[in-house]
Amino acid sequence: MEGYQRVGALVAVPRLLHQFGQNPAEILSANGFATNVLENPENLLSLASSGRLILACVAATKCSHFGLLIGQQAGTKSLGLVGQLMRNAPTLGSAIYDLCVNQPRYVKGSVVYLSIQEKIAIWGYGIHLPNVQGIEQVNDLVVAMAFNMIRELSGLAPEQIRIARPTPDDVRPYIQLFGQMPIFDAEQSAIVFPSKFLNRPVKSANLHVRMELEKAVAKYWLVTQPSIKDQVVRILRARSVCGQATLANVAKELGLHPRTLNRKLEIDGTNFRSLLTLGRLEISRQLLRNTRMKITDIAQALGYSETSAFTRAFQNSAGKSPLAWRKQSWSNLEQ
Repeated sequence: MEGYQRVGALVAVPRLLHQFGQNPAEILSANGFATNVLENPENLLSLASSGRLILACVAATKCSHFGLLIGQQAGTKSLGLVGQLMRNAPTLGSAIYDLCVNQPRYVKGSVVYLSIQEKIAIWGYGIHLPNVQGIEQVNDLVVAMAFNMIRELSGLAPEQIRIARPTPDDVRPYIQLFGQMPIFDAEQSAIVFPSKFLNRPVKSANLHVRMELEKAVAKYWLVTQPSIKDQVVRILRARSVCGQATLANVAKELGLHPRTLNRKLEIDGTNFRSLLTLGRLEISRQLLRNTRMKITDIAQALGYSETSAFTRAFQNSAGKSPLAWRKQSWSNLEQ
């Protein structure tokens, strides 16, 4: 599979479908899924099929915020062993880093990241695998889950909720969950809070238990390290909307000199500039398709100095202007 993830929070799907009077087995089977695939949270699903599954649930229930409902049921327990590690972290910041560091062990095609900008912390999520359907539903799910985890681990409420999706017709379920109106049509899906929250102790932490869990995590996922190319792609997905997508920053995060990183990428058959261009293209496609952000705002979010530079780069890669591509994409979704 090009991209995959644990079933995790999706174990709640059958129960939610029952609440809407739907037969989960029929919906799963009709959409090409094994009827028992959601029974074990450790099962793996392709990232693309996860999005398709939630869209099938939206269609069956006529509930446009089904992804939010899934995330509303989720917390650290949905993350299995990594969730246990988070609950035993000394601070909220350590818990978040636990997820950011360990996510590549069992997820491919998306990234969880933490960006600190002055006094603000941004805990975000992004998909870098191309052509995934239902991204707006996945974003709802992930943000709701992150909101629950912040409350669970620290008892604190975030200052701001950002979701890269259009403003829904009914915003009440979002306000009811978050206690505030999220910022829709955002350039990233993220929880935003003062960076001082990162030092907040995790009340459930047990350092002795944590030491044992760290050993268990290392043994549980004896996987091959992602290639240098895959590591750079993940970092760029996180940093491209934070103004930090430079060769120097990415090399520093990987503990390499910029020249060393470039040499390693050349051995992998690529280079930093190409990966940055492809990464920006995928993010811009997601924002054009899944939000109503203005073209100028998308260009600015991705670090282009001028909208015209973004338009040229997009047209060179996609064969259409951003506006023409958006119109065609929306037209295809309506069919």
